[in-house]
Amino acid sequence: MLYRLQILNCLVVILSLVMVSGIQAEEGQKKLSLQDPIKAKGSNGYCIECHRRVTPAIVEEWSKSSHARRRPEVACQSCHLSEKGEPDTFLHQGRFYIRSVVSTFVCGKCHKGEMRDYFTSGHAQALEVLKKMDKDDPRYPTLAGYKEDNFKQCAGCHGSEVQFLGDNRPDPETWPNSGAGRINPNRSHGTCAACHMGHQFSVSAARQPETCLRCHDGPNYPEGDIYRHSAHGVLYATQVDEEVLDRTGYFLDGKEMVSPTCAFCHFNGSGQGLLTRHNPAWRLPRDLTHPDAPLAPERAENLRKNMKSACSQCHASSIIDRFFENADKQLEQYVANTTKPQIAVYQDKLAKVDGKEREALLQEYTEFLAEAKRFRMNLYMGQHGRQQR
Repeated sequence: MLYRLQILNCLVVILSLVMVSGIQAEEGQKKLSLQDPIKAKGSNGYCIECHRRVTPAIVEEWSKSSHARRRPEVACQSCHLSEKGEPDTFLHQGRFYIRSVVSTFVCGKCHKGEMRDYFTSGHAQALEVLKKMDKDDPRYPTLAGYKEDNFKQCAGCHGSEVQFLGDNRPDPETWPNSGAGRINPNRSHGTCAACHMGHQFSVSAARQPETCLRCHDGPNYPEGDIYRHSAHGVLYATQVDEEVLDRTGYFLDGKEMVSPTCAFCHFNGSGQGLLTRHNPAWRLPRDLTHPDAPLAPERAENLRKNMKSACSQCHASSIIDRFFENADKQLEQYVANTTKPQIAVYQDKLAKVDGKEREALLQEYTEFLAEAKRFRMNLYMGQHGRQQR
């Protein structure tokens, strides 16, 4: 009898262990499902299982993306799978033909409107603008030195023209690169990853000024410094925790965004009659980055009206009108008294010197152009008063 009781007790213990093990296994499956909520279809599972070991951060990023959460069919091969024989395609791990460089056309398969809009922007044409700059352009002398190496030193922001080696893998001199005006193997311009970086493709990140300031900052790009010290920038810095930057949808209006970011004013669909755009030029009343831009350029669309509509989310129309009236008046005087005469003087001097004397003069001219740009942008970005304190 005792022997039978011992056997029975052993069976109970074993059964308990099996049940506990089953519960743990089930909990493990649940935990796995939470960490990896997407069950990728088809061959994407091979990519995920391998890259979970080799590059786990990429898989983790992607698993948090809207692609993974809401569109489980948008996985690794949706963007990277390619056809044998394509100029940017190589055999990966003896299993798949893939591309490293994902162009805007790939994103445009789903995001058609955004792609078309982006193609018309100065961002997408950033490298082409440098390549095609005319010798009569006031800025040309300061850029001519970079032309010899195809503007490789400008690639971090303007992008590179991606080249390939004999095995169809990207040339390390031109890749990796996420410059806004990158020229892809299929000759398309730009990359969505310039703003929606990494494999999370975050809407929230693209809406934050820090993303814009990775390029729009520094001695020759004063808009970053101007924004940070303006009332707009201070509002963002002190109230960012109250924002709803990761809200899905087409826009955030003034009821949810109380501090203006770059995207809120230049891209967002907040404001009467506005749509979310992927081309900031739809809000710019003039080309503020050009030292000799006309005060009233001829355009079919009313860009000033578009920008005022964004401003009206926070400001009364009378205040907006006075702000622009004052800025226009100061800019007109500055162009007449400073910009035009100084550009003429510098270009006359540059035509007469060479060697080290020319290099020194070019440095001085570059600093003047940066200051002229700062003056222009300072007027329209809310930081009045002296530019240098």
